[in-house]
Amino acid sequence: MTECDRVGLLATEFDCLPRRYATASKLANSLLPTEHYTADEKMMTVALTEKGTAYAEAALQVKDLFNPQQPWAAYVTNAIKARELFAKDKAYIVKDGEALIIDEFSGRVMAGRRWGDGLHQAIEAKEGLTVQAETEVIASITYQSLFRRYAKLSAMSGTALTEAEEFSTIYGLSVVAVPPVLPRQRVDLPNAVYKSVKGKSSAALNELMGMHRSGRPVLVGTTSVDASQAFSDKLTALGVKHEVLNAKPESIAREAEIIAQAGRKGAVTIATNMAGRGTDILLGGSPSAMARLRVREALAAAAGIAVPPVSPDFYPCALDEDTLGWIADAAKAYVADAPPPAAATSSSSSSSSSSSSSSSSALSIANDPRLQSLDEKLAVAASAAAVEEGSVEDLAREAFEAVRQAFDEVLSPERQEVAELGGLHVIGTNLHESRRIDDQLRGRSGRQGDPGSTHFFLSLEDRIFRLFGADKVKGVLDFLRVAEDQPLESEKVTETVQSVQDGVERYYYELRKGLFDFDEVIAAQREAVYAQRDRALRTDAAATLKALHVATAAVVRDIFEANWKGRASADGALAMTLATKLGQFFPALATLDGLEGKQRAEAEAIATTAAAAALDAKVAQLDGVRAGLAYESARYLTLLQTDNLWKAHMKAMNFVKDFAGLKVYNQQKPIDVYREEGLRLYERMQVAMRQNVVFSFFAYKPR
Repeated sequence: MTECDRVGLLATEFDCLPRRYATASKLANSLLPTEHYTADEKMMTVALTEKGTAYAEAALQVKDLFNPQQPWAAYVTNAIKARELFAKDKAYIVKDGEALIIDEFSGRVMAGRRWGDGLHQAIEAKEGLTVQAETEVIASITYQSLFRRYAKLSAMSGTALTEAEEFSTIYGLSVVAVPPVLPRQRVDLPNAVYKSVKGKSSAALNELMGMHRSGRPVLVGTTSVDASQAFSDKLTALGVKHEVLNAKPESIAREAEIIAQAGRKGAVTIATNMAGRGTDILLGGSPSAMARLRVREALAAAAGIAVPPVSPDFYPCALDEDTLGWIADAAKAYVADAPPPAAATSSSSSSSSSSSSSSSSALSIANDPRLQSLDEKLAVAASAAAVEEGSVEDLAREAFEAVRQAFDEVLSPERQEVAELGGLHVIGTNLHESRRIDDQLRGRSGRQGDPGSTHFFLSLEDRIFRLFGADKVKGVLDFLRVAEDQPLESEKVTETVQSVQDGVERYYYELRKGLFDFDEVIAAQREAVYAQRDRALRTDAAATLKALHVATAAVVRDIFEANWKGRASADGALAMTLATKLGQFFPALATLDGLEGKQRAEAEAIATTAAAAALDAKVAQLDGVRAGLAYESARYLTLLQTDNLWKAHMKAMNFVKDFAGLKVYNQQKPIDVYREEGLRLYERMQVAMRQNVVFSFFAYKPR
């Protein structure tokens, strides 16, 4: 039995869409890196070698992997990408039988988002999940183009200064630094760079343990779910109580609770980039967040709404009778005002082996519409918004203020103690590809003039160093036999770290700038097509039928342009060809005798008049069936063809973008190639649009 036989693949499986991905996934598992394919982690691309292509063709029992009739190449490359470049618990998580994308910047699950071009299906096949149908893009726009559609642009961000050039280039906005009201007391320690990941992790863990023993709260920032879990496992083995905040549902459901106590004395919190977004980590704990959770817990219990339970020692103190009375009044009012529980529904969707009952429960709780409604009322109650006297929000506000005051009295001494110890200490375990994300992590500490400190632990084996440099430095360190646990603090290493991150930011900025430049080419086309579609939706019957007359005349001109080539006048054969072509578009066309011997202008005028008469007859026929049917049909067909052709045009433009990139080897600018080819494709689309609309209108036969 040959290697290909052992793979167990059959080309006949191509008949079923899920089998295509499953087959490609099995094939990818049998391919060898370097020998059968190359993977570029920096560009996020893979390519089959000649040996890999031959192996795949033999395994799939096909003659050509790139045959348009059986395009296996796309399935195979996506399967390799899913295996090599998209790691579970880093790029995505698996929950309840679904692969959910994790936003690399926020660390949150991107609900409802799926990778395109078959990549998401390849990941589902890799994980043994149910392969869902491929999605189709019907409209697209870049964030840059979307924002630029607004008449006025402005924003506030604590980390915008590093991206000032991009704001200026793309949006024409200047970035102004506003000094803080209170002086910053946070100390940002120099990055500690180690030769290996092992040395970095050990040093970070040792520093965490030292801070924890002193009583300082510690926040550990990681870049992925698996990294946060690995650090959590180490702390568990050491018997250190801690919390983990990442993209997993059971963690997200407790986000408010985790952030509320992340600043308490001796607290240890491990978090991905999502840590504390929208919520300050207050030293000694957040009495407001705790009070809101306490009131929420009471109102939900009274209304029979499930909420994630908090840890037994979460609340800092018991409440007195008066405060409990405020809570009871609010709960009573909420029960009287709360919507009835929705009917329970059963789900038959399968869950993968990595999904747990706790994650499913957390997801169902978070998606409960009654809980969402309760959270909205509590958000109003905890704010300064005007509320009606005696309403649920008003009573909930009284309860919230009473609880907050009680908790604040208990937490105030702890807040002072934590501040005297040095405040929140942030440990970064990796550099992100954008300095903004690193600055956001640093910004969790030292809020509102509080004391605090940050320290990043890096390794020359980290992803950004592997992809963007530092290999020479690592070679020198290996030559000098520098120990793994010895931090590198020379000026050369500091400069290398800075230059690497600058290079990373420049690289991704150029990618975004290139994407924006390409989108600018298609933006004008997009605006024109959307304007056409808008006119079709909003114009009245007279304007719509007038536009159809214009399109009919243009179609006649297209037919003459395609068939009248270098002739002075129409001979018998040309006249017959023109009559046949015109008859295909206009079946009700009157006889076209007399075209023979005519000059083009005269012959075209005769055909245009006859086509206009045929159109009038078709309009009368449709309106005879029902008044206004011709207008409705013309508008519907125009919208249908506009949408279908625009989808096809976007797909074609994506192919052109890939093709344009190769023109660099021919000393051509990709953007120029994209612009020229895009214009030609757009003109063809306009021709196809009017021809399809006219043909469909004349072919329409109402029942």
